Amino acid sequence: MKFLKLLHFEGAFTLKNWFFMLGPFIYLLGMALWFNNNSQTSTDFYTIITEFLSIGHTLSLGIIFLASVLAIRREKQTVLLDWTNSLPNSFLSIVLAKYLALFIYSSVYSLLFFATFYWLGRDFDKPFAYLMEQGIQLTIQSQLSYGVSIALGMVLAVLISNRIVYIIVFCAWMFGTFFMEGFIITSYNLYFLKTFHLNQFFLDSTSSDDWGYRLNQKEKLYSQVFVFFFSLLLLAITIIKSSTDRITSYRNKKWILFAIVVVITFASFMPYGNLWANRLQNYNYLKATAKQEEYYSYDQASFENFYDVESYHLHVTRTGNSTFTVHAELLIPKNDHSEINFSLYPTFEIESIKWNGQPISFEKKNYLIQLPPLEQENINRIEVIYKGSLNEWGYINSQERNYAFLHKNDMFFPSYIGWYPLPGDYAIYTIVDNEFDSYLYNILYNRLFILQQNLPDSDYYVELQGFQQQVYSSGERKVEDGKQVFSNLKAKGITLLSNQNVIEADNILPFPVISTPANAKKLGEELNDLSQAVQYFSSWLDISEVHSIKLAYLPSLRITGMESYPTNQLDKTLFFENKIASITYIDEELVDVTMLDLKTQLLSYMLFKEFGVSTNHSEADVLQGINEAYLVVLFKDLYNYEWDDFYIFNWSSSNYLSASSHLSWNLNLEEQTTLEAIDKMIDEYHPNYNERIILMIIKEIEKGNLDKVKVLLKEIYWDIQTNKKDSFTYFEWLNYWKNTFESG
Repeated sequence: MKFLKLLHFEGAFTLKNWFFMLGPFIYLLGMALWFNNNSQTSTDFYTIITEFLSIGHTLSLGIIFLASVLAIRREKQTVLLDWTNSLPNSFLSIVLAKYLALFIYSSVYSLLFFATFYWLGRDFDKPFAYLMEQGIQLTIQSQLSYGVSIALGMVLAVLISNRIVYIIVFCAWMFGTFFMEGFIITSYNLYFLKTFHLNQFFLDSTSSDDWGYRLNQKEKLYSQVFVFFFSLLLLAITIIKSSTDRITSYRNKKWILFAIVVVITFASFMPYGNLWANRLQNYNYLKATAKQEEYYSYDQASFENFYDVESYHLHVTRTGNSTFTVHAELLIPKNDHSEINFSLYPTFEIESIKWNGQPISFEKKNYLIQLPPLEQENINRIEVIYKGSLNEWGYINSQERNYAFLHKNDMFFPSYIGWYPLPGDYAIYTIVDNEFDSYLYNILYNRLFILQQNLPDSDYYVELQGFQQQVYSSGERKVEDGKQVFSNLKAKGITLLSNQNVIEADNILPFPVISTPANAKKLGEELNDLSQAVQYFSSWLDISEVHSIKLAYLPSLRITGMESYPTNQLDKTLFFENKIASITYIDEELVDVTMLDLKTQLLSYMLFKEFGVSTNHSEADVLQGINEAYLVVLFKDLYNYEWDDFYIFNWSSSNYLSASSHLSWNLNLEEQTTLEAIDKMIDEYHPNYNERIILMIIKEIEKGNLDKVKVLLKEIYWDIQTNKKDSFTYFEWLNYWKNTFESG
């Protein structure tokens, strides 16, 4: 009863201060304004929430810090409160009452956040179960952050009796939030220090309520346990320091209890510390196995001795949360290679290798498995049995990544990671140095393109055993005898993934889509005219069927290291991060053209088996310009675009299309016809070959030669398809052009 009165006494002093009284209302107003403004420009609910917490919650910590210092210094600053020092209250009860009063006060901020979170979530049509799970998690994290901040403010106020404590606390607030994140954790990649970050809500683009959230649960739990006991340690220091003001306060019992708290706090750090020790040990080993490369290197030297593989048969058995064994059988046609080596994920352990049924020796050098000279038959069978685990933490450009993983019901096994034997010498990871650190990449810049070019087309068959969750792939899926079986024929590889929030839909677009149900509905609405576009191309290109394709429109994809979605072409599948948006600026307004950009990429693949981005970096290669020429005809003829309308493609993956939009600018400069403006752009502005092709097409369409343009593009299309060209020079283009428009 005495403690409750003391608690009421401390709480009353806090609420009598008008600044602390208005604090929660200001916090609520800030949340309302933030959510209202950002919900109009962003469609990602979780990003809106976490971005507010990273700023708004940090600012609210300043109020809590000030309140905690005043709670300790109140009696020293106010003469009328000197009488409270004579009350028969122990310093244990006094300090606990101050702490609990402030903890209850801070919980008002957390509860206001939870209520606003729930209200906004209902506007975004989030289910009740989702809002409860995420809301409670964020509220607990918020309150732990307030709790440790209160304890830190109180201990600083006790240890520093001078008024300079206010400056020290301000510095502690700034250092423990903005400075620690911006100048220590992200600048020097010291991510294990995150647990000492006072906010605990980080400005990280990988934060998500999907893969990123679930993969981070163990770390978050370990961190929360440590933060809780660290708060107790700070409270214990506050109590010990306060009680030493009385001579009678030196008691062995207090010091014994303090020692126990210290031991428990250090023990609570052990799970968190071990987790990070294992992560960093594995990461450093992967760096040791990586090949050094330049960031913008187009050298194919790291792709050596590739050979044909007729088919893969992969039997994967799950043996633990992240562990599995694989029995791989490869059929290899006879070839002229003196060495038949293959690449495998560096941490995997090989149990045995057989060549045409006979055990053989091998040498493992990091990722490269070297075999002795072998006698070949017309068709050779190599069997490899190996085991390992995948939960591969790393960081790229100061952001945490998880390159590949198997964790509970979540899974991401990309083909390029080498979870099955890759023919030849292919470094799974490359390492790139910059001014501050060496970054580990798995798909650096154009490296994924080059891998897809070098790999042979093979038939892939995968059988999964022990996987209780539904798994999806870049190929076809079926269930046989309770086992999930996958196939991907005439492909460069096969990628497996699982996510409890996604489905595979076959009836939304002309091809299968892996996405959340909400995103599947969105894609169906935004891309509902894809079939019409395909029929349009088929009508004058004489295409019986387009290239098969699959779209994986996934949340949390960036956590895997896929930095830019135009490059994520894997095994006849486009992998697309649903948070990434293509934005352009039109009439002084930002316009989201993500779905339009996605449409052009999908159409490009269905026509050319390329996602609108040429992998050939020769200056003379114009395959991308030719690719976009078909899109010019599509949008002009089928969708009735005006030339000004093509400005919407500026800064998109099909940015050559925007060349036509510059016509209006030239027409306004001086009185001239559209054809004269085009000629001026070609002759005076020196466009590159790709842009020149677009302008040549526009000029002929403007002259009324659309049918001739279609004839030209049809001939080039069948030349590329028949001869399987992966590049096309400008001089080849000119030859076709002359034959069509200048042959008389």
